[in-house]
Amino acid sequence: ADDVKVSKKELDVGLALIEQYAEDFDVSKFKDEYHDELLKIIQAKAKGKRPTIKKLKPQTTKGTDLYEQLMGSLNAKKGA
Repeated sequence: ADDVKVSKKELDVGLALIEQYAEDFDVSKFKDEYHDELLKIIQAKAKGKRPTIKKLKPQTTKGTDLYEQLMGSLNAKKGA
């Protein structure tokens, strides 16, 4: 693997982004979607039906500059 160099500026912005999103974990805010989708597939197969499986689209990012991407994320969170 190639060594990746991260500038202090990129590191600082990355840490600020993490701090901005950090909050106490509350398990009740989350739902086990995997379990629900798996049950749907099992039930469909049990009825002799062909289950529908969702295809995920990969998220793409614009540009390759880490600093710009981090700043974009910070600004998006502030605007939300």
